[in-house]
Amino acid sequence: MAGRYSGRGRGLEAAPTVDPNPWTRPVTSAALLLIAFFSSGNFNDGIIPDSENSNFQQYIVIALWMAIAAVSYFRRQVLRIDPAAGLFVSLAPYALAVVSVGWSAVPAASVPKAAALAIVVFSAFRLVKTMPLDAIVKAVIHGLFALCALSIFLALFVPGVGLVTDYQHAGQWHGLFASKQTLGICGALLLFFASYRLMLTPGLAYYWLAVAAAVACVAGSGSRGGGALAAAAVVGLYLASVSTRVSRILAYGPFLMCLTGCVLIAYFILTGYKFIAVFDTEIDLTQRAIIWQYALGYFKNAPVLGYGLNGFWTLKEVKDLFIERNTWFLDNYHDGYIAIDMETGIVGLSLFAAGYFLYARRISADIFRSGALDRGVTLTLVYTCLIFLIDFTETYFLRSTNIASTLLTISLFVGFAQSGAFAPSAKGEAAGALEAQPRGVRRGRGPAPRFGAS
Repeated sequence: MAGRYSGRGRGLEAAPTVDPNPWTRPVTSAALLLIAFFSSGNFNDGIIPDSENSNFQQYIVIALWMAIAAVSYFRRQVLRIDPAAGLFVSLAPYALAVVSVGWSAVPAASVPKAAALAIVVFSAFRLVKTMPLDAIVKAVIHGLFALCALSIFLALFVPGVGLVTDYQHAGQWHGLFASKQTLGICGALLLFFASYRLMLTPGLAYYWLAVAAAVACVAGSGSRGGGALAAAAVVGLYLASVSTRVSRILAYGPFLMCLTGCVLIAYFILTGYKFIAVFDTEIDLTQRAIIWQYALGYFKNAPVLGYGLNGFWTLKEVKDLFIERNTWFLDNYHDGYIAIDMETGIVGLSLFAAGYFLYARRISADIFRSGALDRGVTLTLVYTCLIFLIDFTETYFLRSTNIASTLLTISLFVGFAQSGAFAPSAKGEAAGALEAQPRGVRRGRGPAPRFGAS
C-alpha cells in the first residue's frame, strides 16, 4: 500500500509567525552542531591525550545541553507532547536508571552519569518542543559531516593520527575517533540523515557531498557494523517513505528486536557459552560474545534491579578478573540489551520492552486511522529501528551524552506528539513543516509519492 505524508493530524509545525527572539535559533543550532561533533564518540589519543579516561568531551556536551534548555524558554513552542501512559512507560527505564544510583556499589561512577542522563533527557525534551525537527536534523548533519570530513583528512594526510596501526586492522581508518567502529557508525548515521534531506530536496550539492563523505568513512573504517547500518538506513528510509504497510511493520521492529535481545540474554545465561552456536559454527562476533557471557555470569547476583547505572564495569573485582582471564579489558557491554539488563535488571528491561510496545501501538494506530504518516515521524521511526539494530553489537541505550542515544530519546518524544496540537512556530522555520501530499493520490494506486518539499 503506497503511503502518503500528511500535514494534518500529527504535523510537526503549524503556520509561521513572527519570532520575538530571533537570536535563539542560531544559538540552538550552533549548540546542537557542537553536541553532534563532541558526543559521537571518544576522540583518539592524538587529538585528546588519554581520551579513554578523559571526561573533557562529556563536560562540553553537558554544558551545551544546559544552554539549549535555558535558551528554549525564550522560544515559542512548536510541538506538544501527549502525556500518554505509553510515554511515561517508555521514559520509566530512564527514571529507573537515574534512581539506580541508590543501590550502586560504585556511587562515585554512577552519580555523575545519572546526573548527566537526567540533564540531557530533560534538555532533549525542551529542544524537541521548541525547535522544528528539520532544523534539528540539519544541525546534526553539519556536526556529523564535520566529523567525517576531518576524519577523511586525517586518514589521508596525517596517517599517524587517522589510521589504525595494530596488526589486525592496520591501514583502516579511525579518523578523529578512538575506534574504527565509531567512525563507521558515524558515517552510517550521516548517510541516513543526508539521504533523508535528499529525499526532500534532491540535487542539493551539500547533501550529496555529505553522502560521499559518509560512504568514504564507512568503507575506509572497514566497520562491518557501520556497513550493515548504512545499508539498513537507506533501504529502511526508502521503504518507509513509499509504503504505510512497511511503516506499520517497522513500528513493531524495536519491540521485536528487544524480545530477540531477551532471547539472546536467556541463551547465554542458560548455556554458559561464549559464542553463538549455529549448527557446527561458533560465532563470537569478534570476541563480543566473550564480553556478554562474562557480564551475564554476574547477572544472578542482582537480577531484579541490576547493578545500577555505570555500576558494573566500575567494580574493581569485575575488571581485575576479566583482565586476568583475557589479558585485555573494555568497559563496554557491546550490547545495549545486556547493558539495560545488567544495570537496571529484569524490571528495567521489562519496562523498556513494554514502552516500545506501546510506542508501536501508538504509531500503528495513527497509520491505520489516517492511512498516512508524517515524514518526521517516519524519519524518527526508521532511526529508532536502526539504533535497536546496532545495539546488538554496540551500546547506545542509556548512554548519557552520546548524540545517537539522545536522538533516540527525541524520536520517542516525536512518536508521542499530540495530535492536532501544534503551536505556531517562528518565522523562517517553515522549512520544518510537514506539507500534505496531493489529495488525489489514493492508497494502493499510482506511483508512491516522495517526501514533501522542504
